[in-house]
Amino acid sequence: MKNQSFVFLLLASICITWLATPSRAEAQQTSPAAPKAAQEKTSKQTKPQTAPKKFDLTFDDLKFDMEKGSPFSRKLLTPKINEYHNSTVKLRGYIRPSFTQTGLSKFIFVRDNKECCFGPGAAIFDCVLVRLEAGLETDFTVRPISIEGKFSLKEYKGPDGNVWSIYRMTDAKVK
Repeated sequence: MKNQSFVFLLLASICITWLATPSRAEAQQTSPAAPKAAQEKTSKQTKPQTAPKKFDLTFDDLKFDMEKGSPFSRKLLTPKINEYHNSTVKLRGYIRPSFTQTGLSKFIFVRDNKECCFGPGAAIFDCVLVRLEAGLETDFTVRPISIEGKFSLKEYKGPDGNVWSIYRMTDAKVK
């Protein structure tokens, strides 16, 4: 019984102390002599964050000059393409056919519905490796779809050692 009373008193005193202690914001407002550095730090924390960039693109926006069959170099990417990196992007195209037709959580997204645009000899800017947001799935369709997600620049090398794709989209949703 004494232990329970002691625990109760301890918890009560912690609660009273916590309730009586002003928050940092309250302490700075009531204390005219608050250090200037602390006030500046608080004002920096309350500045509005800039919204992440969002782009509505076509595959034409992802093109850059590259000779077919030549090795890929990051130097080939335009400043505009580099600006899309780590931004939210909406893109319209087609799911490339594969052996799996339903329950797709990742797929290759291509410019057109021909069986082109990925692998040896294809233009590496005509495809995007897509991974849907966790828990989302879609089914293959021959119709065009729109996807939206976090766009990034990251090379994917095929089994032949050559770069097959440079674009990825994660946390994507089919629109």
